[in-house]
Amino acid sequence: MQTQNREGERSPHAHKYAIHFDILPEISYLNQDLTVLVADLLPIFHDFPKDVHIPERWVDEGLDFCRVIFWVSAESPDAIKIFGNWFQAIFREPSVAEVLERLVTCALDEPNDAEVILSDWTRLAN
Repeated sequence: MQTQNREGERSPHAHKYAIHFDILPEISYLNQDLTVLVADLLPIFHDFPKDVHIPERWVDEGLDFCRVIFWVSAESPDAIKIFGNWFQAIFREPSVAEVLERLVTCALDEPNDAEVILSDWTRLAN
């Protein structure tokens, strides 16, 4: 199941990214409207690159995972490159991973019965 939020056309400098969460033992119910906020929170984390924005975001879920998928757009190739470097580094910080894992946990119907682990973050093929 997917929930999409689109806000217009992509700039010529846009890349697609995903943040993957393992959910163990499995998802009973996931509030995707809450989970998609993961992408909305990125700009408040320290050193978020200037001159980039996140115009599209959605959630893809399976039996034991969810992925927040989003597009990042910029007017310049340098800005999108800076975002890519920031994106690869930010989730290595335990405090950032913990905040996002808690958000996904809160989006579960039975949060006390599941463990959420931020397991991967990557740029996807456009």
